[in-house]
Amino acid sequence: MLRQALAALSGSKAGDPSSTVDLRLEASFEQAAVGMAHVALDGRWLRVNDQCSAIIGYSKDELLGGSFQHITHPEDLPHDLAQVERLLCGEAERYSMDKRYIRKDGGSVWVHLTVTLIRDKDGAPDFFVVVIQDISDRKHVEASLVDSEARYRAIFDSAVEAIAVIDSRGTIQSINPAAQRIFGYAPAELIGNNVRTLMPKRIAREHDAYLNRYRTTHERAIIGIGREVEGMRKDGTPLSIDLSVAEWERAGQTFFTGIMRDITPRREAEAALRTSEERLRSLQNEYAHLARVNEMGEMAAAIAHEINQPLTAIVNNLNAGLYAGNEGLSQGAFEEAQEVMVAASVQALRAGEIVRRLREFVGKSTGERRIEAIDTLVDAASGLALIDAAANGIQVERLTGADGVQARVDTVQIQQVIVNLIRNAMDALVTLPPGQERRISIATKVIEKSSAVEIRIADTGPGIPEELRSTVFEPFFTSKAKGMGMGLSVCRRLIEAHDGSIALEAPGGAGAAFRLTLPQYRV
Repeated sequence: MLRQALAALSGSKAGDPSSTVDLRLEASFEQAAVGMAHVALDGRWLRVNDQCSAIIGYSKDELLGGSFQHITHPEDLPHDLAQVERLLCGEAERYSMDKRYIRKDGGSVWVHLTVTLIRDKDGAPDFFVVVIQDISDRKHVEASLVDSEARYRAIFDSAVEAIAVIDSRGTIQSINPAAQRIFGYAPAELIGNNVRTLMPKRIAREHDAYLNRYRTTHERAIIGIGREVEGMRKDGTPLSIDLSVAEWERAGQTFFTGIMRDITPRREAEAALRTSEERLRSLQNEYAHLARVNEMGEMAAAIAHEINQPLTAIVNNLNAGLYAGNEGLSQGAFEEAQEVMVAASVQALRAGEIVRRLREFVGKSTGERRIEAIDTLVDAASGLALIDAAANGIQVERLTGADGVQARVDTVQIQQVIVNLIRNAMDALVTLPPGQERRISIATKVIEKSSAVEIRIADTGPGIPEELRSTVFEPFFTSKAKGMGMGLSVCRRLIEAHDGSIALEAPGGAGAAFRLTLPQYRV
Protein backbone atom coordinates (compact mmCIF):
# COMPACT_ATOMS: atom_id res chain seq x y z
CA MET A 1 0.00 0.00 0.00
CA LEU A 2 2.79 2.43 0.98
CA ARG A 3 4.70 1.76 -2.19
CA GLN A 4 1.57 2.36 -4.20
CA ALA A 5 1.08 5.71 -2.42
CA LEU A 6 4.64 6.72 -3.16
CA ALA A 7 4.21 5.70 -6.72
CA ALA A 8 1.03 7.75 -6.95
CA LEU A 9 2.85 10.79 -5.59
CA SER A 10 5.92 10.36 -7.80
CA GLY A 11 4.35 9.12 -10.98
CA SER A 12 6.80 6.14 -11.09
CA LYS A 13 5.80 2.53 -11.50
CA ALA A 14 4.93 0.63 -8.37
CA GLY A 15 7.35 -2.14 -7.43
CA ASP A 16 10.40 -0.38 -8.92
CA PRO A 17 12.89 -0.40 -5.96
CA SER A 18 15.53 1.33 -7.99
CA SER A 19 13.38 4.47 -8.50
CA THR A 20 15.37 7.54 -7.42
CA VAL A 21 12.18 9.52 -6.97
CA ASP A 22 10.87 6.90 -4.55
CA LEU A 23 13.98 7.22 -2.44
CA ARG A 24 13.81 10.98 -2.42
CA LEU A 25 10.19 10.94 -1.40
CA GLU A 26 10.98 8.42 1.29
CA ALA A 27 13.73 10.66 2.67
CA SER A 28 11.59 13.78 2.47
CA PHE A 29 8.77 12.05 4.33
CA GLU A 30 10.92 10.75 7.17
CA GLN A 31 13.22 13.76 7.59
CA ALA A 32 10.67 16.54 7.20
CA ALA A 33 10.78 19.27 9.86
CA VAL A 34 7.01 19.03 10.14
CA GLY A 35 4.76 16.10 10.93
CA MET A 36 3.90 13.99 7.89
CA ALA A 37 1.28 11.24 7.78
CA HIS A 38 -0.77 9.09 5.42
CA VAL A 39 -4.31 8.55 6.62
CA ALA A 40 -6.88 6.14 5.31
CA LEU A 41 -10.24 7.33 4.09
CA ASP A 42 -11.83 6.09 7.33
CA GLY A 43 -9.32 8.03 9.46
CA ARG A 44 -6.83 5.27 10.32
CA TRP A 45 -3.19 6.22 10.46
CA LEU A 46 -1.31 4.41 7.68
CA ARG A 47 2.10 5.93 8.12
CA VAL A 48 3.64 8.68 10.29
CA ASN A 49 7.10 10.20 10.53
CA ASP A 50 9.08 10.81 13.69
CA GLN A 51 8.15 14.50 13.83
CA CYS A 52 4.45 13.63 13.69
CA SER A 53 4.87 11.21 16.54
CA ALA A 54 6.77 13.81 18.58
CA ILE A 55 4.13 16.49 18.00
CA ILE A 56 1.12 14.32 18.85
CA GLY A 57 2.82 12.58 21.77
CA TYR A 58 2.27 8.93 20.76
CA SER A 59 4.78 6.46 19.40
CA LYS A 60 4.45 5.35 15.80
CA ASP A 61 3.11 1.95 16.80
CA GLU A 62 0.49 3.56 19.06
CA LEU A 63 -0.66 5.86 16.27
CA LEU A 64 -0.79 3.12 13.63
CA GLY A 65 -3.13 1.21 15.84
CA GLY A 66 -5.77 3.94 15.90
CA SER A 67 -7.39 6.79 13.99
CA PHE A 68 -7.17 10.58 14.02
CA GLN A 69 -10.76 10.78 15.30
CA HIS A 70 -9.77 9.18 18.61
CA ILE A 71 -7.12 11.81 19.44
CA THR A 72 -8.72 14.94 17.96
CA HIS A 73 -10.11 17.36 20.53
CA PRO A 74 -13.89 16.87 20.76
CA GLU A 75 -14.55 20.54 20.09
CA ASP A 76 -12.53 20.45 16.87
CA LEU A 77 -13.62 17.04 15.51
CA PRO A 78 -16.94 18.09 13.89
CA HIS A 79 -15.28 20.75 11.77
CA ASP A 80 -12.44 18.38 10.84
CA LEU A 81 -14.88 15.68 9.70
CA ALA A 82 -16.89 18.22 7.75
CA GLN A 83 -13.79 19.20 5.84
CA VAL A 84 -12.96 15.55 5.12
CA GLU A 85 -16.48 15.09 3.73
CA ARG A 86 -15.93 18.05 1.39
CA LEU A 87 -12.80 16.37 -0.02
CA LEU A 88 -14.54 13.05 -0.53
CA CYS A 89 -17.46 14.75 -2.25
CA GLY A 90 -15.11 16.49 -4.66
CA GLU A 91 -15.87 20.00 -3.38
CA ALA A 92 -12.16 20.64 -2.70
CA GLU A 93 -8.79 19.03 -3.20
CA ARG A 94 -7.33 20.01 0.14
CA TYR A 95 -8.17 21.91 3.32
CA SER A 96 -6.27 23.61 6.11
CA MET A 97 -7.35 24.30 9.66
CA ASP A 98 -6.07 24.87 13.17
CA LYS A 99 -7.05 22.07 15.56
CA ARG A 100 -6.04 20.35 18.75
CA TYR A 101 -4.83 16.82 19.34
CA ILE A 102 -5.17 15.19 22.74
CA ARG A 103 -1.71 13.93 23.68
CA LYS A 104 -1.06 10.69 25.48
CA ASP A 105 -0.25 12.61 28.68
CA GLY A 106 -3.71 14.22 28.61
CA GLY A 107 -2.53 17.62 27.47
CA SER A 108 -3.48 19.21 24.18
CA VAL A 109 -1.34 20.48 21.34
CA TRP A 110 -2.37 23.04 18.75
CA VAL A 111 -1.44 22.18 15.17
CA HIS A 112 -1.95 23.68 11.76
CA LEU A 113 -3.26 20.88 9.61
CA THR A 114 -3.10 20.65 5.80
CA VAL A 115 -4.88 17.64 4.30
CA THR A 116 -4.65 16.65 0.63
CA LEU A 117 -6.72 13.84 -0.94
CA ILE A 118 -4.76 11.39 -3.11
CA ARG A 119 -6.66 9.57 -5.82
CA ASP A 120 -5.74 6.32 -7.57
CA LYS A 121 -5.09 5.95 -11.28
CA ASP A 122 -8.80 5.72 -11.90
CA GLY A 123 -9.48 8.98 -10.02
CA ALA A 124 -11.12 7.33 -7.03
CA PRO A 125 -10.21 8.60 -3.54
CA ASP A 126 -7.33 6.49 -2.19
CA PHE A 127 -5.88 8.11 1.00
CA PHE A 128 -4.98 11.45 2.58
CA VAL A 129 -1.56 13.08 2.87
CA VAL A 130 -1.46 15.13 6.06
CA VAL A 131 1.07 17.83 6.98
CA ILE A 132 1.06 18.71 10.69
CA GLN A 133 2.80 21.86 12.03
CA ASP A 134 3.03 22.50 15.79
CA ILE A 135 1.62 26.01 16.44
CA SER A 136 1.27 25.76 20.23
CA ASP A 137 3.68 28.63 20.80
CA ARG A 138 1.79 30.84 18.39
CA LYS A 139 -1.51 29.95 20.02
CA HIS A 140 -0.09 30.75 23.45
CA VAL A 141 1.06 34.13 22.17
CA GLU A 142 -2.33 34.74 20.59
CA ALA A 143 -4.05 33.74 23.82
CA SER A 144 -1.81 36.11 25.75
CA LEU A 145 -2.61 38.87 23.29
CA VAL A 146 -6.32 38.15 23.59
CA ASP A 147 -5.99 38.13 27.37
CA SER A 148 -4.01 41.37 27.31
CA GLU A 149 -6.54 42.92 24.97
CA ALA A 150 -9.35 41.82 27.28
CA ARG A 151 -7.58 43.30 30.30
CA TYR A 152 -6.82 46.48 28.42
CA ARG A 153 -10.41 46.74 27.23
CA ALA A 154 -11.69 46.14 30.76
CA ILE A 155 -9.45 48.90 32.09
CA PHE A 156 -10.20 51.15 29.14
CA ASP A 157 -13.97 50.75 29.43
CA SER A 158 -14.19 50.90 33.23
CA ALA A 159 -11.70 53.72 33.86
CA VAL A 160 -13.04 56.73 35.72
CA GLU A 161 -10.90 59.00 33.56
CA ALA A 162 -11.71 59.64 29.92
CA ILE A 163 -9.16 57.86 27.70
CA ALA A 164 -8.86 58.75 24.03
CA VAL A 165 -6.57 57.53 21.26
CA ILE A 166 -5.90 59.97 18.43
CA ASP A 167 -3.75 59.76 15.32
CA SER A 168 -1.10 62.26 14.26
CA ARG A 169 -3.77 64.49 12.70
CA GLY A 170 -5.83 64.65 15.89
CA THR A 171 -8.59 62.30 14.70
CA ILE A 172 -10.13 60.29 17.53
CA GLN A 173 -9.63 56.56 16.89
CA SER A 174 -11.20 55.29 20.11
CA ILE A 175 -12.54 56.75 23.33
CA ASN A 176 -13.95 55.10 26.44
CA PRO A 177 -17.41 55.46 28.04
CA ALA A 178 -16.12 57.82 30.75
CA ALA A 179 -16.01 60.54 28.09
CA GLN A 180 -19.79 60.70 28.12
CA ARG A 181 -19.87 61.33 31.87
CA ILE A 182 -17.18 64.02 31.63
CA PHE A 183 -17.89 65.67 28.28
CA GLY A 184 -21.49 64.66 27.58
CA TYR A 185 -20.67 62.94 24.25
CA ALA A 186 -21.33 59.26 23.59
CA PRO A 187 -18.18 57.51 22.24
CA ALA A 188 -19.86 56.97 18.85
CA GLU A 189 -20.31 60.76 18.52
CA LEU A 190 -16.59 61.36 18.89
CA ILE A 191 -14.87 58.52 17.02
CA GLY A 192 -13.74 59.81 13.63
CA ASN A 193 -13.97 63.46 14.72
CA ASN A 194 -11.04 65.70 15.60
CA VAL A 195 -10.14 65.97 19.27
CA ARG A 196 -10.71 69.74 18.91
CA THR A 197 -14.36 68.90 19.61
CA LEU A 198 -13.48 68.64 23.30
CA MET A 199 -11.76 72.05 23.45
CA PRO A 200 -12.89 75.67 23.75
CA LYS A 201 -12.78 77.40 20.36
CA ARG A 202 -9.85 79.67 21.24
CA ILE A 203 -7.72 76.63 22.09
CA ALA A 204 -9.10 74.40 19.32
CA ARG A 205 -7.94 76.89 16.68
CA GLU A 206 -4.33 76.34 17.76
CA HIS A 207 -4.40 72.58 18.28
CA ASP A 208 -3.46 71.55 14.73
CA ALA A 209 -0.53 73.93 14.94
CA TYR A 210 0.59 72.21 18.15
CA LEU A 211 0.57 68.81 16.45
CA ASN A 212 2.36 70.15 13.36
CA ARG A 213 5.02 71.79 15.50
CA TYR A 214 5.56 68.57 17.42
CA ARG A 215 5.88 66.51 14.23
CA THR A 216 8.47 69.00 12.99
CA THR A 217 10.50 69.71 16.13
CA HIS A 218 9.60 66.81 18.49
CA GLU A 219 9.72 69.33 21.32
CA ARG A 220 7.43 68.10 24.08
CA ALA A 221 5.05 70.58 25.62
CA ILE A 222 2.72 68.09 27.28
CA ILE A 223 3.61 64.58 26.06
CA GLY A 224 4.95 62.56 28.96
CA ILE A 225 4.71 65.61 31.22
CA GLY A 226 1.05 66.29 31.94
CA ARG A 227 -0.72 69.58 32.34
CA GLU A 228 -3.93 71.17 33.51
CA VAL A 229 -5.90 72.34 30.47
CA GLU A 230 -9.31 73.68 29.61
CA GLY A 231 -11.99 71.48 28.09
CA MET A 232 -15.54 72.05 26.87
CA ARG A 233 -18.61 69.90 27.40
CA LYS A 234 -21.16 69.11 24.72
CA ASP A 235 -23.48 71.77 26.16
CA GLY A 236 -20.74 74.41 25.83
CA THR A 237 -19.87 74.69 29.53
CA PRO A 238 -16.17 74.86 30.35
CA LEU A 239 -14.34 72.42 32.60
CA SER A 240 -10.85 71.96 33.97
CA ILE A 241 -8.96 68.87 32.83
CA ASP A 242 -5.83 67.17 34.17
CA LEU A 243 -4.37 65.81 30.91
CA SER A 244 -1.49 63.37 30.41
CA VAL A 245 -0.46 62.16 26.94
CA ALA A 246 1.64 59.20 25.79
CA GLU A 247 3.03 58.69 22.29
CA TRP A 248 3.30 55.30 20.55
CA GLU A 249 3.69 53.83 17.08
CA ARG A 250 2.06 51.02 15.13
CA ALA A 251 2.87 50.00 11.58
CA GLY A 252 4.88 53.19 11.10
CA GLN A 253 2.03 55.45 12.23
CA THR A 254 2.14 57.69 15.29
CA PHE A 255 -0.68 57.69 17.80
CA PHE A 256 -1.31 59.51 21.07
CA THR A 257 -3.20 58.25 24.09
CA GLY A 258 -4.63 60.95 26.30
CA ILE A 259 -5.94 60.38 29.83
CA MET A 260 -8.28 63.15 30.97
CA ARG A 261 -9.45 63.65 34.53
CA ASP A 262 -12.17 66.16 35.32
CA ILE A 263 -10.79 68.39 38.08
CA THR A 264 -13.54 71.00 37.87
CA PRO A 265 -14.98 70.02 41.30
CA ARG A 266 -11.49 70.30 42.78
CA ARG A 267 -10.96 73.71 41.22
CA GLU A 268 -14.32 74.89 42.52
CA ALA A 269 -13.48 73.53 45.97
CA GLU A 270 -10.09 75.26 45.88
CA ALA A 271 -11.74 78.56 44.93
CA ALA A 272 -14.26 78.13 47.74
CA LEU A 273 -11.43 77.28 50.12
CA ARG A 274 -9.49 80.39 49.11
CA THR A 275 -12.58 82.49 49.73
CA SER A 276 -13.06 80.80 53.10
CA GLU A 277 -9.41 81.32 53.98
CA GLU A 278 -9.64 84.99 53.09
CA ARG A 279 -12.75 85.33 55.23
CA LEU A 280 -11.03 83.41 58.03
CA ARG A 281 -7.98 85.68 57.84
CA SER A 282 -10.26 88.68 57.97
CA LEU A 283 -12.06 87.28 61.00
CA GLN A 284 -8.77 86.38 62.64
CA ASN A 285 -7.48 89.91 62.09
CA GLU A 286 -10.66 91.28 63.62
CA TYR A 287 -10.24 88.85 66.49
CA ALA A 288 -6.63 89.93 67.01
CA HIS A 289 -7.69 93.59 66.86
CA LEU A 290 -10.36 92.93 69.47
CA ALA A 291 -7.73 91.27 71.64
CA ARG A 292 -5.49 94.35 71.39
CA VAL A 293 -8.36 96.67 72.29
CA ASN A 294 -9.21 94.38 75.19
CA GLU A 295 -5.60 94.48 76.33
CA MET A 296 -5.63 98.25 76.29
CA GLY A 297 -8.91 98.20 78.22
CA GLU A 298 -7.26 96.15 80.92
CA MET A 299 -4.35 98.64 80.95
CA ALA A 300 -6.67 101.67 80.98
CA ALA A 301 -5.81 102.72 84.52
CA ALA A 302 -2.09 102.40 83.92
CA ILE A 303 -2.33 104.28 80.62
CA ALA A 304 -4.36 107.07 82.22
CA HIS A 305 -1.80 107.38 84.99
CA GLU A 306 1.11 107.37 82.51
CA ILE A 307 -0.47 110.10 80.38
CA ASN A 308 -1.53 112.07 83.42
CA GLN A 309 2.10 112.47 84.51
CA PRO A 310 3.30 114.47 81.49
CA LEU A 311 0.03 116.42 81.39
CA THR A 312 0.50 117.40 85.06
CA ALA A 313 4.11 118.34 84.36
CA ILE A 314 3.00 120.48 81.40
CA VAL A 315 0.45 122.35 83.54
CA ASN A 316 2.97 122.90 86.33
CA ASN A 317 5.63 124.17 83.97
CA LEU A 318 3.21 126.48 82.16
CA ASN A 319 2.06 127.91 85.49
CA ALA A 320 5.68 128.44 86.47
CA GLY A 321 6.25 130.21 83.17
CA LEU A 322 3.25 132.48 83.74
CA TYR A 323 4.50 133.29 87.22
CA ALA A 324 7.91 134.17 85.84
CA GLY A 325 6.28 136.34 83.20
CA ASN A 326 4.29 138.26 85.81
CA GLU A 327 7.55 139.38 87.36
CA GLY A 328 8.15 141.48 84.29
CA LEU A 329 11.64 142.03 83.02
CA SER A 330 13.35 141.31 86.30
CA GLN A 331 16.79 139.81 86.24
CA GLY A 332 16.63 136.08 85.26
CA ALA A 333 12.85 136.05 84.62
CA PHE A 334 13.26 135.45 80.91
CA GLU A 335 15.73 132.60 81.39
CA GLU A 336 13.45 131.00 83.97
CA ALA A 337 10.41 131.23 81.68
CA GLN A 338 12.41 129.77 78.83
CA GLU A 339 13.54 126.82 80.97
CA VAL A 340 10.02 125.87 82.12
CA MET A 341 8.67 126.20 78.56
CA VAL A 342 11.31 123.74 77.32
CA ALA A 343 10.37 121.34 80.14
CA ALA A 344 6.68 121.65 79.19
CA SER A 345 7.51 120.94 75.54
CA VAL A 346 9.43 117.78 76.49
CA GLN A 347 6.49 116.52 78.54
CA ALA A 348 4.07 117.28 75.69
CA LEU A 349 6.21 115.26 73.31
CA ARG A 350 6.28 112.44 75.86
CA ALA A 351 2.49 112.43 76.10
CA GLY A 352 2.20 112.54 72.32
CA GLU A 353 4.55 109.57 71.95
CA ILE A 354 2.47 107.54 74.40
CA VAL A 355 -0.70 108.35 72.46
CA ARG A 356 0.98 107.52 69.15
CA ARG A 357 2.13 104.12 70.41
CA LEU A 358 -1.34 103.39 71.74
CA ARG A 359 -2.97 104.33 68.45
CA GLU A 360 -0.57 102.08 66.53
CA PHE A 361 -1.16 99.20 68.89
CA VAL A 362 -4.96 99.25 68.87
CA GLY A 363 -5.22 100.13 65.16
CA LYS A 364 -6.11 97.46 62.58
CA SER A 365 -3.14 95.69 61.09
CA THR A 366 -2.65 96.15 57.34
CA GLY A 367 -1.00 92.73 57.10
CA GLU A 368 2.06 94.32 55.51
CA ARG A 369 5.31 92.76 56.64
CA ARG A 370 8.47 94.75 56.99
CA ILE A 371 12.02 93.97 57.89
CA GLU A 372 12.49 94.91 61.55
CA ALA A 373 15.41 94.68 63.97
CA ILE A 374 14.34 92.21 66.65
CA ASP A 375 15.81 94.12 69.60
CA THR A 376 14.22 97.37 68.43
CA LEU A 377 10.86 95.62 68.06
CA VAL A 378 11.09 94.07 71.52
CA ASP A 379 12.12 97.34 73.17
CA ALA A 380 9.22 99.27 71.57
CA ALA A 381 6.68 96.68 72.72
CA SER A 382 8.26 96.48 76.18
CA GLY A 383 8.06 100.26 76.60
CA LEU A 384 4.30 100.08 76.13
CA ALA A 385 3.70 96.92 78.18
CA LEU A 386 5.85 98.05 81.13
CA ILE A 387 4.14 101.43 81.39
CA ASP A 388 3.25 100.89 85.05
CA ALA A 389 5.94 98.39 86.05
CA ALA A 390 7.77 100.76 88.38
CA ALA A 391 4.53 101.80 90.08
CA ASN A 392 3.90 98.11 90.92
CA GLY A 393 7.42 97.51 92.20
CA ILE A 394 8.40 95.31 89.28
CA GLN A 395 12.03 95.11 88.26
CA VAL A 396 12.86 94.54 84.61
CA GLU A 397 15.87 92.60 83.37
CA ARG A 398 16.65 93.11 79.67
CA LEU A 399 19.18 90.76 78.06
CA THR A 400 20.09 91.41 74.42
CA GLY A 401 21.74 88.72 72.33
CA ALA A 402 20.38 89.45 68.88
CA ASP A 403 22.24 92.62 67.97
CA GLY A 404 21.61 93.43 64.30
CA VAL A 405 19.37 90.39 63.74
CA GLN A 406 16.29 91.11 61.64
CA ALA A 407 13.00 89.42 60.78
CA ARG A 408 10.27 90.06 58.23
CA VAL A 409 7.17 90.64 60.35
CA ASP A 410 3.89 92.43 60.76
CA THR A 411 5.14 94.84 63.40
CA VAL A 412 1.79 95.40 65.10
CA GLN A 413 1.08 91.67 65.37
CA ILE A 414 4.45 90.73 66.85
CA GLN A 415 4.30 93.65 69.29
CA GLN A 416 0.85 92.42 70.29
CA VAL A 417 2.35 89.04 71.21
CA ILE A 418 5.16 90.60 73.26
CA VAL A 419 2.83 93.03 75.04
CA ASN A 420 0.44 90.20 75.89
CA LEU A 421 3.17 88.01 77.35
CA ILE A 422 4.65 90.86 79.39
CA ARG A 423 1.25 91.99 80.70
CA ASN A 424 0.43 88.41 81.70
CA ALA A 425 3.72 88.28 83.61
CA MET A 426 2.94 91.60 85.36
CA ASP A 427 -0.58 90.44 86.27
CA ALA A 428 0.96 87.34 87.86
CA LEU A 429 3.59 89.36 89.77
CA VAL A 430 1.16 91.82 91.36
CA THR A 431 -0.57 88.89 93.08
CA LEU A 432 2.59 88.20 95.12
CA PRO A 433 2.61 89.30 98.76
CA PRO A 434 4.57 92.43 99.65
CA GLY A 435 8.27 91.91 100.01
CA GLN A 436 8.50 89.00 97.53
CA GLU A 437 10.66 89.56 94.48
CA ARG A 438 8.81 90.88 91.45
CA ARG A 439 10.99 90.59 88.39
CA ILE A 440 10.48 90.18 84.64
CA SER A 441 13.26 88.97 82.35
CA ILE A 442 13.12 89.83 78.65
CA ALA A 443 15.88 88.21 76.59
CA THR A 444 16.70 87.82 72.91
CA LYS A 445 19.23 85.49 71.31
CA VAL A 446 20.05 83.74 68.04
CA ILE A 447 19.54 79.99 67.69
CA GLU A 448 22.43 79.08 65.43
CA LYS A 449 21.29 75.56 64.48
CA SER A 450 17.93 76.65 63.14
CA SER A 451 18.85 80.18 61.97
CA ALA A 452 16.00 81.50 64.10
CA VAL A 453 15.83 84.26 66.66
CA GLU A 454 14.36 83.63 70.10
CA ILE A 455 12.48 85.96 72.43
CA ARG A 456 12.10 84.71 76.01
CA ILE A 457 9.84 86.37 78.58
CA ALA A 458 9.99 85.00 82.15
CA ASP A 459 8.71 86.13 85.52
CA THR A 460 9.16 85.21 89.17
CA GLY A 461 5.42 84.95 89.82
CA PRO A 462 3.39 82.02 91.15
CA GLY A 463 3.64 80.11 87.85
CA ILE A 464 1.02 78.11 86.00
CA PRO A 465 -0.49 75.02 87.72
CA GLU A 466 0.44 71.71 86.12
CA GLU A 467 -3.18 70.82 85.34
CA LEU A 468 -3.56 74.03 83.29
CA ARG A 469 -0.28 73.98 81.36
CA SER A 470 -1.66 71.92 78.44
CA THR A 471 -4.58 74.30 77.84
CA VAL A 472 -2.98 77.74 78.06
CA PHE A 473 -3.05 78.25 74.28
CA GLU A 474 -6.64 77.12 73.81
CA PRO A 475 -9.28 79.74 72.97
CA PHE A 476 -11.07 81.27 75.94
CA PHE A 477 -8.61 79.87 78.46
CA THR A 478 -7.83 82.40 81.19
CA SER A 479 -6.66 82.41 84.79
CA LYS A 480 -7.73 86.03 85.28
CA ALA A 481 -10.97 86.87 87.05
CA LYS A 482 -11.99 89.33 84.32
CA GLY A 483 -10.00 87.91 81.40
CA MET A 484 -11.54 86.99 78.05
CA GLY A 485 -9.19 84.09 77.31
CA MET A 486 -8.22 85.52 73.94
CA GLY A 487 -4.60 86.51 74.46
CA LEU A 488 -2.48 83.36 74.22
CA SER A 489 -4.69 81.75 71.57
CA VAL A 490 -4.22 84.83 69.38
CA CYS A 491 -0.51 84.90 70.17
CA ARG A 492 -0.02 81.36 68.91
CA ARG A 493 -1.96 82.05 65.70
CA LEU A 494 0.04 85.21 64.99
CA ILE A 495 3.40 83.55 65.62
CA GLU A 496 2.57 80.46 63.55
CA ALA A 497 1.39 82.73 60.72
CA HIS A 498 4.98 84.07 60.73
CA ASP A 499 6.35 80.51 60.47
CA GLY A 500 7.47 80.72 64.06
CA SER A 501 6.61 78.91 67.28
CA ILE A 502 5.58 79.75 70.82
CA ALA A 503 5.78 77.48 73.84
CA LEU A 504 5.49 77.44 77.60
CA GLU A 505 8.73 76.21 79.14
CA ALA A 506 8.69 73.25 81.48
CA PRO A 507 8.72 74.38 85.10
CA GLY A 508 12.24 74.91 86.39
CA GLY A 509 11.70 77.06 89.45
CA ALA A 510 9.44 79.93 90.44
CA GLY A 511 7.31 81.70 87.88
CA ALA A 512 6.57 80.99 84.23
CA ALA A 513 8.55 81.43 81.04
CA PHE A 514 7.37 81.68 77.45
CA ARG A 515 9.68 81.20 74.53
CA LEU A 516 8.85 82.30 71.00
CA THR A 517 10.94 81.98 67.84
CA LEU A 518 10.87 83.73 64.48
CA PRO A 519 12.83 83.02 61.27
CA GLN A 520 15.75 85.35 60.72
CA TYR A 521 15.74 87.57 57.68
CA ARG A 522 18.92 87.09 55.68
CA VAL A 523 19.91 89.22 52.74
